Amino acid sequence: MTGALRPLSAVSDRLEAARALIETRFSDAGGRLAGSLDMVSRLIESLDHLGAALNAASVSRTTQDLLVTAEGLTVLPQAQQGRVERLARLRQAGGALAAHIDTMRQTLRYLRAFALNVKITAGATISASDEFAGFAERMCGQLDVGGTQLDELAGQLTSLDAQLAGALGFEATLGGKYQAVIPAVPDRLAVDAQAIGAHHARIAEVAASVARIARDIQMKVARALTALQIGDITRQRIEHVQLGLTVTERLLSEADLSPEARERAQRRLTHLLAEQLADTATAFEAEAAKVTQSLAGMAQDTAQIAAFQGLSDARGSGGLRDLETSLGQAGTLVGEVGAAMDNAQRISRETARAVEALTRRVDAIHGVKRDIQQMAINSSLRCNRLGEIGKPLNVIALELSSHAGELETSADQTLAALTALARIAGDSDGLDQADAIDATRLDGVRGRLRQAADVIEHDLAGLGVQGAETARSLAVATDQLGLKEDLGDALHTAAITLAEEAGPVVEDLTDIAGVVGAAMDEIARCYTMARERTIHAAHAVGGEPEENAPTEAASGGEEFDDILF
Repeated sequence: MTGALRPLSAVSDRLEAARALIETRFSDAGGRLAGSLDMVSRLIESLDHLGAALNAASVSRTTQDLLVTAEGLTVLPQAQQGRVERLARLRQAGGALAAHIDTMRQTLRYLRAFALNVKITAGATISASDEFAGFAERMCGQLDVGGTQLDELAGQLTSLDAQLAGALGFEATLGGKYQAVIPAVPDRLAVDAQAIGAHHARIAEVAASVARIARDIQMKVARALTALQIGDITRQRIEHVQLGLTVTERLLSEADLSPEARERAQRRLTHLLAEQLADTATAFEAEAAKVTQSLAGMAQDTAQIAAFQGLSDARGSGGLRDLETSLGQAGTLVGEVGAAMDNAQRISRETARAVEALTRRVDAIHGVKRDIQQMAINSSLRCNRLGEIGKPLNVIALELSSHAGELETSADQTLAALTALARIAGDSDGLDQADAIDATRLDGVRGRLRQAADVIEHDLAGLGVQGAETARSLAVATDQLGLKEDLGDALHTAAITLAEEAGPVVEDLTDIAGVVGAAMDEIARCYTMARERTIHAAHAVGGEPEENAPTEAASGGEEFDDILF
């Protein structure tokens, strides 16, 4: 032995580098794990949303509605046939009305001709022709009223006929679309309903399974964050060793000892610090390996979320987008059916209102007929008083009365036709309710299918991305903590260096007990862990370390088996 003190600053510098590296690595890993915990929470929230969107009740309802919708679509042609027949009957009844109007218009022309004959004949044969001329003019006025009523009646019928013609044309086009869509779309809906149900059920099952995995990951990450205290523990123990090196150099430089005694005191204290550091390195490697292994297991668990990637293909076993396209065709068709229904019902309502107005016009024509017949009777009586001179006018008056009767017959026929028209218009009530129900159901099932397709295409893809990001985050944290060469080996190397510096164990403490004891007492006051005090006790001079040492930090190294999983 030379008796010269060997500098320990090189070892202290090496420990400082290790301590700083541990602090940085574990701080970064803790932040990354906290971020991963947030990712897992969002992942669970997304999975719960997916499970709610594709729950068993929704799947069952969608499947059942598809089957009912398919059945409803197949009866659309039959419902359309009923509408077409009703519209055709309305148009036929309107045509019959037009014929009666033509007859009444012809009768009015005859009556006007007779009225003019009255005026002409009276002017040629009767001195009091002014009376008959006034009669003829009043009759012509009534005939004008009747003509106006007939013109308006004919105009309304023409408008109604144009609407009916347009509706029948729309129905003809709709019939062509029926042929293109039915039965192909309903048949496909029926076939795909079960496939969609199975597809949804599979996704919901996988979502529930992955949600369980995610919740397990969430618990593991939370526990791993607690386990990362090994970094704080190791950092503190390194600081305590560094403090011990500082205390050793300071007290020995101040002590009144021979060089040989000073060297033995340094070796005695260095043995203590070397053993503390070796124990620190061993505990760190063991606990860090557990954390690393656990994080690697979590990354593997998170990678299972990739199972969603295959399910997010819209053209997979479910074919949701393709089916939505078919439903879109059916929806367009049903929308046009709704327009046809509305059109037919509107025409029926307008026909019913028109019948009321037309009936009033026919009643007005009846009034014209009564007025003309009354004028004809009065004219005939007047002619009878005129004797032979009045006979030509009497013949004309009788013809007027006869043709007025024909006007009444035509008016009665018109009323009968109007009654038939009103009855046909009234037959539309309730005939299209099945179509309306199918349209509503189709809208509902299309909405649910669209939502399911959106969830599968967007949410599942998002889940895959979330899972991949979480897995990468955990993998990076694992890499940061699992670098044995950077951390564990560095600590072991420093411990070996200290042990080599200490050399053989120093047993003779006769002349150095005071200095060594004082240094160990000062070192002991910095301990925060029971393991440090235990190791210290084996090297103590004349008793245990001070009892009032700071209390050990929570979760000491020996307790990490319980902290980890």
